[in-house]
Amino acid sequence: MFAEVNIQEIHLTITKLFQSFPVRAEVVLQDDDQKSLPLKCPIISKIKKTGIDVFIRNKAEHSTCELCSLKNDCLAESTIIKPITKNKKVIGVLVVTPLYGQEGWLSKNFDNIEIQLDFCCEWISNKIENDDLKRENTLVLEEMIGLFSFIQEPILIVGLDGTIHSLSNNVSKEFNKSKTVLLGENINEIMSASEWLKIKNVKNQQDLKISIPSLKSKQAEHIAKVKPLLANGEIGSFLIKLTSIHDSKKKMTEQRVLYTFKDVKGTSDSIQTVVDIAKRVAPSDTSILLRGESGTGKEVFAQAIHQASNRRDGSFIALNCAAIPESLLESELFGHVKGAFTGSSGDKPGRFEMANGGTIFLDEIGDLSLHLQAKLLRVVQERKIERVGDTKSTPVDVRIIAATHRNLEELVAKGEFREDLYYRLNVIPITIPPLRERREDIPLLVEHFLKKFSRELLRSPKRLSNDVYEILLSYQWQGNIRELQNVVHHFVQLEIGDLVTMESLPKYLRDIYVNGIKIEQVDSLAVSGKRNTYVEEKDLIIELLDQYGRDTPSKKKVAKHMNISLPTLYRRINKFNIK
Repeated sequence: MFAEVNIQEIHLTITKLFQSFPVRAEVVLQDDDQKSLPLKCPIISKIKKTGIDVFIRNKAEHSTCELCSLKNDCLAESTIIKPITKNKKVIGVLVVTPLYGQEGWLSKNFDNIEIQLDFCCEWISNKIENDDLKRENTLVLEEMIGLFSFIQEPILIVGLDGTIHSLSNNVSKEFNKSKTVLLGENINEIMSASEWLKIKNVKNQQDLKISIPSLKSKQAEHIAKVKPLLANGEIGSFLIKLTSIHDSKKKMTEQRVLYTFKDVKGTSDSIQTVVDIAKRVAPSDTSILLRGESGTGKEVFAQAIHQASNRRDGSFIALNCAAIPESLLESELFGHVKGAFTGSSGDKPGRFEMANGGTIFLDEIGDLSLHLQAKLLRVVQERKIERVGDTKSTPVDVRIIAATHRNLEELVAKGEFREDLYYRLNVIPITIPPLRERREDIPLLVEHFLKKFSRELLRSPKRLSNDVYEILLSYQWQGNIRELQNVVHHFVQLEIGDLVTMESLPKYLRDIYVNGIKIEQVDSLAVSGKRNTYVEEKDLIIELLDQYGRDTPSKKKVAKHMNISLPTLYRRINKFNIK
C-alpha cells in the first residue's frame, strides 16, 4: 500500500517531533506497524471506520477496553489515537502512549499535545498524498518518454531552469546531437539564450517563430509550439514541438500538389487546346487567371501548371477566398504579428510567406472584398507583404495563379472589382470548358472514376447498363466534373452487383429517365446506306474498330469516320455488345 521508504521517513520524523515529551508516538498505516497496542485493536478498527479520534485516560474505566478480549495483551494504560486521512478516507492512525509512570502528565497536558497531534496527522496526510502524486508523475513521465520513441517530430520537455528532461529521437536527427548527450543538459545546447527566453516567458500555449542552428542550416527558422506544464499550480516545465518552416512548407506542398497534366483526363479538342496553352505558359512566372464554371477542375490545372514550372520544388499554397470570413482573410493571406488583434498570441506567417519561392493559388478571387483587393494589388505590383499589425514590409517571391467562376468584366463594370487588379491578374487567361462542351470525354472520365472508387472502396469493377450510359451522356452536368465524380462515387458505393443500373443513380438523375425528359443530342445518324439494318451497322463498327484500333483516340477516329460523336459511338458499342 505504501512505499517502505515513505513509512520509514514518516516514523523518523514523528519520533523526532515528540522526543522532548514523555510519550511514545507511533504511526500505524498497516496492521503490522502496531507496537504499543495489540494487533486488531477494536478501538483502532472503530476509528478507521468512523474517523473520530479517541482519548483513553484510564483503560480500566473505558467501556470498549473493559470488554476487549485483547485487554490482557495491551500494555497501554492510557492513550490518544488520532485518524490520518487522505481524500476524506482514514488510511491510518497516530497513536500516542505515555512512558512508564507518565500517565498523569498525558492527562494534564492533553490540550497542548493535541495541537501537535493534529499538525502531525495533517503533515503525514500531505506527505503521503504528495509522494503518491510524485510516483504518478514519474509513471506518466516514463510513459511519455516511451511514447517519445514513436513520435516523428522533434519534441522536448524542458524544465524552468532550462534542463532538458526528455526529447524525441528526431531532436537528435534535427540537430545532429546524441540523445544521451542532450538529456540532462541545458537547452542552450540547441538554441541561444535569447530564443530560450522567448519560450520561458510563455504563460499559455502559443506558437513562436525562432531561429535555431540545425543540421541543414546555420540559422534555420522554426515554429516552436510551446505548452507550459504545471506543477502544484505553477509552471514547472515546457513541452516544445519544433517544426522547421522549410519542412512545413515542403509537407504542405507534398500534401496539396497531387496533380500534373497527366491527371487532366480527356481527348476532346476543347480540353487538349487548354492543356497545350497551360503547358506553354507553365515555365514562366507570368500571372495566370483560370476561368470556368464550378467543378471544371481549375485547381487541378493550377497544380499541374506549378508542377510543370521552374518552381516545382517550391511550395504550392492554395486559398479559397470565398471559404474564409472577411475578418480572418487578411490574416490568412498576409499573416499577423503578436498582439495584432484579440487572440493573436504569437507571430503567424500568411499564405504568401508560406508560398515564398513557389506558387500561390487564389481560388474564387472574384469574391475578394475591395479592401483586400487593394492590399493584393500592392503585393502583385511590388511583391511585398505587410503582416496585420506590423509596420515593416517583407519581400516575397511568388507566382500568382488566380481562379474564378464569376464574370470579372461585369464586376469591373459594376465597380465591385478593381480594374487595375483585373489587368494585373488577367495576363494569361485560360478558360476551362464545361463538361457539356466536351461530352466525348465523359466515357473516359467515367472509366477513370470507376477504377478509382472501386479500388478505394474495395469493390469489384463495375460496368454500366445502356440506360445509365444514355443518361450520363445526355445530362447537362451543371456541376461539371465534380458532379460526375460524385455520381460515379454514388453508384459504386450503392450498387451491389457488377452492373450499374438506373436504381443506383441519384434520384434527380433517375427522375430524368422516368419522366421521359431528354436532353437534345448533337449527334446524328447520317451515315452511308450500308447501315440500314441493325446487323450492317454493327458490322461496320467492328470493321472500323479493327481498322483503327480500340483505344480512345482510335474510337475518336471511328466516330469521325461515321460522322457521329464519340458518346454516340460508345452507346452503340454498348447497344451491339461489341467487345
